Amino acid sequence: MRKLLLLLLCIVVLTGCQGKPLPEGMEEETVLDAGREVVISLVRGEYDAVAEAFREDISVTGDQLRTLLETAAAKAGAYKEIDDAMATGRESDGEDFAVAVVLAKYEKRRVLFEVAFDPDMALIGLRIEKK
Repeated sequence: MRKLLLLLLCIVVLTGCQGKPLPEGMEEETVLDAGREVVISLVRGEYDAVAEAFREDISVTGDQLRTLLETAAAKAGAYKEIDDAMATGRESDGEDFAVAVVLAKYEKRRVLFEVAFDPDMALIGLRIEKK
């Protein structure tokens, strides 16, 4: 019963993400693969590598990324696997971009990663929250 409730929660979380089509020229699988790579790098502790992947006009440090992940995944236990993922288009300040929404399973709870890419597939944003 618990697994069924968790499955329903995942479906609600992922289908509840209101978005729009990906920007022209962007492919869903490319966005998803890149988003998964960022998540895997973060859970492996490769914070500096992820920080260096951000577009040059965005200043992020490895320490900031470590703090972001540690805060969101506090008390979640050890990382297990990626549970589910979807890609969506978004717009902010006149800029269209794609977001890989990745749900990661940890021992005690799930953690949601939103990894944003510009149309050239440069990393431009990251949000992490516990579910």
